[in-house]
Amino acid sequence: MLRKKDKLLLKELIKDSRQKIVKLSEKCHMTRQSIYTKINEFRRKGVSFTVDFNPEKVGLNLKAYILIVAEPQSKFRKEADNKIKKIKGISQVHYVLGRFDIVAEVIVKDRKDLRRLLKQIQDLPAVKKTETFIAYETIKYNIKEPLIEVLSK
Repeated sequence: MLRKKDKLLLKELIKDSRQKIVKLSEKCHMTRQSIYTKINEFRRKGVSFTVDFNPEKVGLNLKAYILIVAEPQSKFRKEADNKIKKIKGISQVHYVLGRFDIVAEVIVKDRKDLRRLLKQIQDLPAVKKTETFIAYETIKYNIKEPLIEVLSK
């Protein structure tokens, strides 16, 4: 369970992890030493502080979602899991309930890269069929918002 000051510090770090410890100390009403200790504690617990930017700024102009129907046998699934995790261009993979078994978010340069990536997925022995949705416009993308919301409670 996170204490109130821990939540406040995490919220501030989510908003901007490059804030100076002095500034964080003022905002969170904690000593600089406490801030430094907490940040190291968060890191030990697996919290990472990374950059956040628009993929289009580095030439990744196409986002798509590949829905996958997979073989139910666990030996095929495990092999597919390991291979899908290694495919560059896939940003997220989730098992889902419904008509499909897996949904993969891909962020690539163009349609050519999407075709190459899709072929890699379709060639996996566990993959029975795929359906691809290309995102042509993003009206909201804010992974931080739900985190900030839960830390505000």
